[in-house]
Amino acid sequence: MFEQELWKKLINISPQEITVNSRAEYDHDKKQVSVNVFNERFTIDLEKQIITGPAQEKVSPLLPLFLLHYLACAKDIPLYNKPVSPSQLKGGIFFFRGAHELPLDKIAEKFANNTEKFLDKGIKLGGEKVKFGDAAVKLNLLPRVPVVFILWKKDEEFESQVNLILDKSVEEQMNLDILFLGLLYAIEKLLEV
Repeated sequence: MFEQELWKKLINISPQEITVNSRAEYDHDKKQVSVNVFNERFTIDLEKQIITGPAQEKVSPLLPLFLLHYLACAKDIPLYNKPVSPSQLKGGIFFFRGAHELPLDKIAEKFANNTEKFLDKGIKLGGEKVKFGDAAVKLNLLPRVPVVFILWKKDEEFESQVNLILDKSVEEQMNLDILFLGLLYAIEKLLEV
């Protein structure tokens, strides 16, 4: 139901507005919008209401909701360059816990002390190495939504841990519930074999 509402909203926005706000591309002949999610290109056919990607058979059910929401609601604003954790976003301290707690521990468990494997996975997703923790990778979940995953290796006192940093401008780009879906997708991609 919600997905259909997003399609309706998207169809009523001019292609120029969509492309400027979301940093997507528009093919006038095919009436299709193309946008990168990590390093994968997805095409959104506005007439047929179909999303296709490079590995269509593996597309997560999370992708349509956060991708359509982003295209319909993104704003043409610069990054704030103010790093925050999800819980530091407006309302995030209450939202990102319990049922909405991000499963970052699964990434920590998978990569533990293997920073090289962690960085390699991030780079395969189109990310770049950044200087945080024992290893960190900055990924563009969407063109206006950068995400930094930080791995802290296990030592004598602590288990391995993963933290997540966003740019505060993400509050302007998507609601917390949609951001949650996008972050789950990002975690899914990092955990893929």
